[in-house]
Amino acid sequence: MEALIQQKPFEEAIEKLIVKLRRAELPEHVFNLYRETHPELDLRGGAAKRRENLRRYLKAIRDPRYAFIGIAPGWRGARFTGVPFTDEDRLCLPGSCYDRTSSRERPYREATAGIVMDVLGSRTDIICFNIVPWHCHEPGNPLSNADPDSEVISYGREVLEFLFAKLYPNAQAVAVGQLAARELAALRINGKAVPVAAELRHPSHGGGNDFRAGATELLGTSDDE
Repeated sequence: MEALIQQKPFEEAIEKLIVKLRRAELPEHVFNLYRETHPELDLRGGAAKRRENLRRYLKAIRDPRYAFIGIAPGWRGARFTGVPFTDEDRLCLPGSCYDRTSSRERPYREATAGIVMDVLGSRTDIICFNIVPWHCHEPGNPLSNADPDSEVISYGREVLEFLFAKLYPNAQAVAVGQLAARELAALRINGKAVPVAAELRHPSHGGGNDFRAGATELLGTSDDE
């Protein structure tokens, strides 16, 4: 019998995280992008592709200094990539290791994802994630965004705790938006608060310039870099 390949602790933790994401039982108005494949909006095997996209993203960032924590995936962005603060147009380029999952002829493009990806570039000292890692939408309208309610936030909290405790225990949290800041302030890992390095304005609804300025100050970079 062929011997099983022993996974290293970091890779094993990633697999456990993905299992948590996939198995989550969510309300009808919350789409589990890591388990479900929409028959009209997704390509065949969309959920599996999103899991693989996230797996590759997490594996590439092993010991980040910061964890940028947002609210939830947007329908033009991470809903179809599986990777927080990204969109198909910028992440799933021809020849890249990331696959598109939407059935739309043209890849989706999201303003928030563009701003964050432009600021962070190809840095490997920053990981991005969300308070709620699944897509919250208006009832009956999967191509929309909705604020997560307290029930859904509680589901996401378990995943976020695992992220900080098992994958990135040395990362300092950076809240992207007020909701993220509020939730991070209440988050405890083994009874201890998660270090929050900064609170940045969310790039949506006209907050792009403020986000850029705050992130640039935090990271010690300039807009010319």
